[in-house]
Amino acid sequence: MINEKLFNPDSIAVIGASNNIMKPGGKLVKNLLEQNFKGQLYVVNHREKVVQGIKSYSKTDELPQVDLAILAVPAQF
Repeated sequence: MINEKLFNPDSIAVIGASNNIMKPGGKLVKNLLEQNFKGQLYVVNHREKVVQGIKSYSKTDELPQVDLAILAVPAQF
């Protein structure tokens, strides 16, 4: 059964977010910001403190509970 939060999340975490909009994680964050996502947006990048103006978490276990997490990291990770 598909959960309603999958299609209408109140919060999203982009794991592998980037300031480089040519990378998948950067493009995802850019699109969410440009489309005025109304919920809470969290980003995870272990090298950056801020990603596209959003405070970045260095590890996923630092995140609060979120409705939807999107993995945008290379397959080997």
